[in-house]
Formats: sequence, structure tokens, C-alpha cells
Amino acid sequence: FFFLLRRTMAPPSKDKFFQGEEGVLAVYDIDYEKAFDFNYDLTKNSSFMVMIHPMCWPALPFVCCFVNSSMFRDNIDDKIRAQHVAITRDGIKYVTDRHKTGCRMDCQDQGKVSKTVPFDKITDCDVEEPAGASGPCCCMVQNTLTTVNVDTASGSRGDGVGGGGHELTLQGLIDPHQFKKDVWSMKRGEGIQGSAVVDPVSASMGMDRSTEPTVEMTKAKSSSFFGGGKSAAPSATSDLAPLMVENNSLLKEQNSILQKILAKK
Repeated sequence: FFFLLRRTMAPPSKDKFFQGEEGVLAVYDIDYEKAFDFNYDLTKNSSFMVMIHPMCWPALPFVCCFVNSSMFRDNIDDKIRAQHVAITRDGIKYVTDRHKTGCRMDCQDQGKVSKTVPFDKITDCDVEEPAGASGPCCCMVQNTLTTVNVDTASGSRGDGVGGGGHELTLQGLIDPHQFKKDVWSMKRGEGIQGSAVVDPVSASMGMDRSTEPTVEMTKAKSSSFFGGGKSAAPSATSDLAPLMVENNSLLKEQNSILQKILAKK
């Protein structure tokens, strides 16, 4: 619940998607050009490999035209550039913004999707360096993107965002190691460069920011709890006085009844 500001400033990010959004501590750039080159080649080769099956041969001319069209390239580029990653006070925030798909008609738009992974739920955050190749056999594409895998204790390992069976998979981050470092730093409650130190448990509970305790509120509560405030004693006396009077009257009535019972015996 306490915030300790650091004097150091984080390097500026080129991604302005989260600009002006409350609670964002750091934004991490994605190498969109590099990610596009990899995903374009991978998707194109995968589309051509489907045409090997004889049942798909009648659609081969259409697939060839579509794969080599600007529409195909624009769809992949839009999907890549719609991805945005940031660390907030609540956790890792991954957003896929609205973008065009298919024939790029308005009715085929993919809606905006946002996901936040709380710091206190994270059990693993590792960087996977690119190696080997991906895609169908005979036309594989060399892996060139660094991958960051984020796992949680309660997360489903079958349909995580980004694929791979993880809670969150991020590909193409320009500085994945700094991202990993900041995630663990926030999980330990140490804060990150140019941000405030936040208790990860309280932040992940998603408490209402309008009711966050300030230093003045904390002092006031501590003062009233220990009786240090000037108004603590009068307030307590005024509240307890009626109860004490009522309690005394009940005790007197009880004693009177007991005396009557004893007198009869």
C-alpha cells in the first residue's frame, strides 16, 4: 500500500498505444518488421503446403493469387502491428487491437482483445532464444524471433494467448531480457526503473484506485487506532457513554431481582 518513487527514468518507448492510460509503468516495443517477415514466410509456406492434397487442387489458382496479393500481406502486417505489451500496476498487459482480416471487409474485422496476467499469479517467465526452423517440411522457415513465455499456477496450458501452451507467449520483443527482469522485479515488489514500488499482492487484487489509502489516511487511521489523535478520546467517550449507562441500569435491575428471590427464601 505504500509507494516509493524512484528518481531514475525509463527509456522512452516508440509504441504510443498506452499513452495516457492510467496505471501503465512501462511499455515494451515489438520489432514489427522482423515479426512480419517471419510470419509472412511461415503463413505463405503453410498455405502452399495445404495445396498438396488432391482435394485442394481446384482452389490452387485462387490460393496462389491470394497469397501473392497485397491483401494477404496487409492482413499479416495489421495483425502483427495490433499487438502491444506493457507492465502495469496490476500485471502484464497484452493487447491485440482491432484489425482487418480475410477480404478486409468491415464485417470481418477482428475485435480488440486485452489480457492482464497478475504478478502474484506468475510462476515462470523465461526467454526462449531463436533456433531451428518452423513450418511444414520441405519449406520450413528459420526461427528469428525471441520468445517470452509466461506461466501461472492456475493458467491453462492448452489455449494460452500466443500459443505454445503457456498463459502468455510474446514473440519479437526488442528487449525481452529487460522485460523478464522487470516482471520479476515487480513480482518481488521492488518496482521497475522510473516507476513506483507496488505491493504485487494488493495490486493484483484489482482494488479500486479511488479508495487507495494515502499516507495521510494511513497516519490518521494509525492515530485513531492507538489513541494518538486529539479527537480520539472524546469521540470514543461520547460513543460509549450511552452504552455504559444502559449496562449499569440492567445490572441494577438484575441485582434487584436477585435480592427479591433471596428474600423469599
